[in-house]
Amino acid sequence: MNISVYLPDNLKSRFDSYVKNKGLTTNAAIRKAVELLLNQEKKSKWGDWINHIEPDTEFPSVDDLRKDLIPPKETIF
Repeated sequence: MNISVYLPDNLKSRFDSYVKNKGLTTNAAIRKAVELLLNQEKKSKWGDWINHIEPDTEFPSVDDLRKDLIPPKETIF
């Protein structure tokens, strides 16, 4: 499969230096980069993103929401 990718000049320059220093072909370096990206995604745990969610400060607290609840008239058990 052939793929064309645009790289900004600064990234292209860094990539060319990397390829030259490692003695790789452009194709080999890109294949390795794609493989590393996919392996990294595979290793990441699903759900880690939840640790970085910021709370909505405008949303009322649970205690504020509970104060409007009416207790049951009788026990269901």
